[in-house]
Amino acid sequence: MKDTLLPQLWRLVLAVALPLGLMLCVWQAVSMARSQGLERLGHEADNELRLTAASLRGQLNRHAYLPRLVAENDQLRAFLDHPEDPSAEVALNQRLDRMRELAGISDLYLVDDTGTTIAASNWRSANTFIGQNYRFRPYWQDAINGGEGRFYGLGTSSGERGYFFSAAVTSPQGRRGVAVVKVQIEALEAAWLDQNADIMVTDPHGVIFIASQAQRVLRTLEPLSEETRNRLLDTQRYANQRLRPLRLHHREALPELLGSPFESRRDTTSIELLQLTPGDLWQHAWLSLSQPLPDIGWRLHVLKPLAPLRSGIWQAAGLAAGGYALLCLLAGLGWQRLRILRERRLFAERERQNLASSQQRVRGIIDRTQAGLCILDERVRLVYLNPTAIALFGSPLSTDASPGDSPRQPSAREGRDLRELFLPAERHLLDRLTQARSVGPLEVHGLREGVAVPLELSCSPLPSPNGPRWLVTVFDVSERRAQAEQLAQARDAFEQRVVERTRDLAASNTRLSAEVEERTRAERELRETRDELIQTAKLAVLGELAAGINHELNQPLAAIRAYAENATAFLARAQTSQVESNLRQITELTQRMGEISAQLRQFSRKSGDRLEAIDLTTSLDYALRLLHARCEALGVTLIREASPKLARVRAEPVRLEQVLVNLIGNALDALADMPPERTEPPSIQLNLHEQAGSAGNQVVLEVHDNGPGLEPSQLVRVFEPFYTQRADGQGLGLGLSISARIVADLGGTLEAHPSPLGGALFRLTLPALSMHSLAMPSQPSMPSQSPMPPTANHSQEPS
Repeated sequence: MKDTLLPQLWRLVLAVALPLGLMLCVWQAVSMARSQGLERLGHEADNELRLTAASLRGQLNRHAYLPRLVAENDQLRAFLDHPEDPSAEVALNQRLDRMRELAGISDLYLVDDTGTTIAASNWRSANTFIGQNYRFRPYWQDAINGGEGRFYGLGTSSGERGYFFSAAVTSPQGRRGVAVVKVQIEALEAAWLDQNADIMVTDPHGVIFIASQAQRVLRTLEPLSEETRNRLLDTQRYANQRLRPLRLHHREALPELLGSPFESRRDTTSIELLQLTPGDLWQHAWLSLSQPLPDIGWRLHVLKPLAPLRSGIWQAAGLAAGGYALLCLLAGLGWQRLRILRERRLFAERERQNLASSQQRVRGIIDRTQAGLCILDERVRLVYLNPTAIALFGSPLSTDASPGDSPRQPSAREGRDLRELFLPAERHLLDRLTQARSVGPLEVHGLREGVAVPLELSCSPLPSPNGPRWLVTVFDVSERRAQAEQLAQARDAFEQRVVERTRDLAASNTRLSAEVEERTRAERELRETRDELIQTAKLAVLGELAAGINHELNQPLAAIRAYAENATAFLARAQTSQVESNLRQITELTQRMGEISAQLRQFSRKSGDRLEAIDLTTSLDYALRLLHARCEALGVTLIREASPKLARVRAEPVRLEQVLVNLIGNALDALADMPPERTEPPSIQLNLHEQAGSAGNQVVLEVHDNGPGLEPSQLVRVFEPFYTQRADGQGLGLGLSISARIVADLGGTLEAHPSPLGGALFRLTLPALSMHSLAMPSQPSMPSQSPMPPTANHSQEPS
């Protein structure tokens, strides 16, 4: 196929020439369509320009006579001599209004020789001209000297655009005035709305005074100079309007369109392409044709939009591109036809060469394959043997043979019966080789120089034009059998190793089970020992509380004895009411003693393993009641600061109460060791609040005291078991260690810091319970597996 392709140089030339030709063809078509479209649009704009100019002159000139006609009115002339007569003023105003209505104009009014309006057709209007001074208007200045005036601009009273005609008026007594006619511009614009073009009228300064598009009125074609703006302000032509420029973009002047129809107006008529906004020329651009109106003092502009030309230009470009593409397609089809004919001839030649090459390649593969290939006829006689088959049956090929040698010579075994090449005892297996379907594989033994060789044989029908043929494939499996024997030996050895390894694993498993059981027993004993240590710490606390509890029990007992003796005396006197009162007092005292006993019994009971939702405030109240006697004995002031929100946590109540008793008791111990010379009263401050943590909300309890505090060396060891700074026999040193372990089991932390009060601060932090957690059932507590509690940074105090 490559032989039929164009040379690379020609392909590069075509790749460049074809796009260039397409661009040139399209560009030429677009240029012609654009020129023709602009020429047609120019003729349309010229017709509309001439018609609009004639219409504008006609509508203005039909009112030019009116000021002179009004100036000849006797009533108006007489009023000029007596402007102070009210009845004459009303009559003249009414007459001017009727004349205005009949003439179809906007306003008609009379101005005296001072420039002040003394009569007007709009005398009833709130914006009447009467009393307004127009001395600054050019139309008054031109007419007061006996001539006629014309003027256009905005009304100073109404703010409406108008065209003004004026003429001099002379009274019978020789007093002069000016009659003025105002024509509204909106009436002129209404006739332009149906035209297929935008029409604008500009003054000599480029200010747009009349336009078919309302948003362009009182805009300028170019920015005005400061001198021009001041001159316009002096005449009040446009009042105080800003006169912002339109910012037109002059894209292109088109003098070539000013052909024969414009010969007489070539010097005064201009034609160009304008654009209000930069960007696509066809979206926001117009063909502008303008011509001066010297008799009026204006310049008339007709703007034809270019958007309608776009479809015509695109159509021309499409037709040009289509024609060019059709021409290229026809040329390509002709070239393709010639190329196909040439490729067919080359293909036939290549097929002949490929066939010869394939036959030679197949012959080489057959001669060099590791499988022996034999072809049999219907009588099981050998028709063909490849070199590998000849070698298998004892006639190896010469090592000097090469692929470039002459065609193979027939083997001496060809034509013989295949069964003669195998052991006689196995020849009956080969009788069915020439059946219609495939046979094998069969494992038989062939004869190689009289020696039996294990072979694998397969046979399948082979299509052939020379009659029925069968293809026999023969493999030497001597090496395969040796590998199979080695594999069997390796498998037996592996199975033996597996048995031995299984025996070792069973023994290891037995030892591991014994170790697991021993570890479980050790953990159980450790848990029991820890529980007993906790109970021992409780009993130690109870021993410390014994003096206060004894005092609390002795007082009720003494009172009971006194009340009983009094009751006996009152009973002897038959004063039953006093007896009843004493018995009630005895009942209350026994109830109080029962509450003290219940608190001791509750604190001394063994804790369980079930966690439940409890209020930390309730547990704190219990601990304070238990330590109330010690607080009073030491004269300690308790300060509690708690948030109004419930501080609910998940814990085992007895253990949590033990932690609180240990923390508050530890603070009391510190306050009991204060030196006597210290005058500051002992106090304990309890702060309970909830805070947000990284793992959720947390309940925090801070226990402050103003005791001696902790040294840095004590902070390091405060949570170690059996560590205490108290005198011998006054503490086991287990309170804070056990408390830290209990808090860790509850998922919280216990820390020690210096307190702002001067003593120690112990901070207890536990996870707060959410509404979802409150709905969950109680869970057994999971004791920590670590034999020692964690040591907090900067947070330990001796018990």
